[in-house]
Amino acid sequence: MDALQELKEAYENKYKHEQDVLFKVKVRRNRLVGFWAAELMELSGSDAEKYAEELVELHIKDTGRDRLQVKIVDDFTRYGVHKSEHRIERQIHDFMLQAQELVKNE
Repeated sequence: MDALQELKEAYENKYKHEQDVLFKVKVRRNRLVGFWAAELMELSGSDAEKYAEELVELHIKDTGRDRLQVKIVDDFTRYGVHKSEHRIERQIHDFMLQAQELVKNE
């Protein structure tokens, strides 16, 4: 194998690894967001778990971060939770940072 081919494979492997890590981080983020939101909506136990799983499925279906925020805003409105879109966005960001640390330390 020549050096160019080895370099190409190294970059492909690095990219694949980074995408795998990013996937895990986003799944963890959505789970954290789900439990945070469930607590504010006064869901507990299996209902909180189901809600967190719904948010994980949003990522698995690759609907993006905006869809996550829209769902939370809609659900908060339905449950009478008063949080600004900015605050929700900030919380999603904070959980992303936390999820990165958690996955990095696994």
